[in-house]
Amino acid sequence: MTRNEFLKLMGSSAVLTAAGCRTACGCGKPRYALQLYSIHKIFWKDPVANLAALKAGGYDGVEFAGYNGKSAAELRKLLADAGLVAAGTHVNGDIALVGDELKRTLDFCAAAGIESVSTPHASRKSEDAYRKFGRDMGLAAEAAAKYGIKVGIHSTYHHFKTRYNGVSAWDVIYSEASPLLQQQIDTGNTFHTGEDLVALLKKYPNRHHSIHAKENVPTVDGVLGVPPTDGGKCVPWDEVFAYMKTETAQKWWIVEAEGRPDSLEPAIKCVKFLRDRT
Repeated sequence: MTRNEFLKLMGSSAVLTAAGCRTACGCGKPRYALQLYSIHKIFWKDPVANLAALKAGGYDGVEFAGYNGKSAAELRKLLADAGLVAAGTHVNGDIALVGDELKRTLDFCAAAGIESVSTPHASRKSEDAYRKFGRDMGLAAEAAAKYGIKVGIHSTYHHFKTRYNGVSAWDVIYSEASPLLQQQIDTGNTFHTGEDLVALLKKYPNRHHSIHAKENVPTVDGVLGVPPTDGGKCVPWDEVFAYMKTETAQKWWIVEAEGRPDSLEPAIKCVKFLRDRT
C-alpha cells in the first residue's frame, strides 16, 4: 500500500464505520473526559478516590498531563478499576513525537490504552518554522495511525494572534500537514482571540477527535456557561454543539477547568453542562 492509499483509507467512511460509527454522517454521542491538570493539586494524592468521584460525576474518561511515575500497566489498571478510559494525553511534541522518542511514546500509549496524543503550546518564531512543525507532527500522526492512536495539536492564543500576511499561525501549521493530523481546539483560548470558533471548526471538518471544552476567560472557577468576570461573552456553545453534531470524527469532549485545581466541584459542574446540552 502506498502512502497516499494509506491516507485515503484512514480517512474513509469505511474506517469510520468499522470504528463504531452508526452512520456515515455521524458517530453518535461523544464521551466526556476531564483534563487531569484541572485538578493537579489533588489528583495524585488519591487517584483511586478521585477517579471514582469523576466516574460518579458523569465522566467516561480522563486526559493525562504527566503520569506521576506510573507505568503504562499501572495507568491502565487504575482507569479500568474505576470504569474509565484514557481519552488522551498531553506531551511535548518537540521531544515525545519526533525521532526515536516517537516510537517510545506510541508504545507507552498503546500499552496504557491512551487513545490520542496532543501537543500544547508549540510556539515558533517564523512562518517556515510553523509550517515545518505541521509537517513533523503530520508524520507523527501517520505513524500513530498504525497503532490506532490519534495525534493532534492543542490550540492556544498565539496560534491565532500570530499572523503572516494575514494568515494565522494555525493555518500555516496545517497548510502542509498530513490530513491525519488532528486539531484539539481549545474553545476558550480560540474564542478569546476573536476567532470565529464555528467557522474554524467548519474549515477543518472531521479533524476533531477531541475538543477541549473551556469557557472564555476570565471566569470564576472556569465553569462552562459562566460569563467572564470582565463582562465578556461566553463561548457560543449552542452554535458549537449544533455544528459538532454533524462531525464524524469527534469522540470526546474534554473539560478544561483549571480555576480551582484543588477541587472537583468545577469539573463536575462542567460535565453536567455538557451532558445536558450535547
